[in-house]
Amino acid sequence: METYTQFSRNKNSRRFSPEFIAAVREHSPIELVASAYTKLRKSGCQLVGLCPFHEERTPSFYVHPAKGAFFCHGCGARGDVFSFTKAVLVCDFRQSVDYLSARAGISQSGFTPAHELRLRVARVATRRLEERKFKDFWNCRIDAINAKHRALGRAATNAEICLRSGKLRTEEKKLAWDALERYLSFALRVEREGLCDVEVLRREWLARTRREGRNAA
Repeated sequence: METYTQFSRNKNSRRFSPEFIAAVREHSPIELVASAYTKLRKSGCQLVGLCPFHEERTPSFYVHPAKGAFFCHGCGARGDVFSFTKAVLVCDFRQSVDYLSARAGISQSGFTPAHELRLRVARVATRRLEERKFKDFWNCRIDAINAKHRALGRAATNAEICLRSGKLRTEEKKLAWDALERYLSFALRVEREGLCDVEVLRREWLARTRREGRNAA
């Protein structure tokens, strides 16, 4: 496997603009970059070939040009054109951008992104930010549901043990049965209303986001 020996290992903390990275990505089709390291053939909307990251006889390496992504069913390697370059050249992200920009003939020096490219990058950044916010909301809600389910479960287990003992007074039996009912009712509600379903939570999050937007206005 080729290593990153033919390119400079500049240690400066140089950063690439999102627009420059987007331009390099657009001019570095994953299928063309990958085909330099393995022979690819058409397979539906994808391309398939022998994985360049591990020895194999049966092709398990797939490239999806429309998504700009690759995946190997054999070793699990996956990612975009930068991930592929990092793996095949054994380099870091900055070096992968160096390599691909040089390959595409794009120089960071004097690079001025077009207005359309700026808009596309801004839209992608907005979508990613919204997805991070939704993921935080989703995780928080799932944690709350799981915590309540565990608490009700512990109470129900304790109630069942007490009921089996046959030593409870009438009012204590009622409390124990109430604990069991609360646990079962909550479990049924989670299932019936899909409280843990991603799409249900997304709709709830979008509705809350719209309300917050109206209140802020």
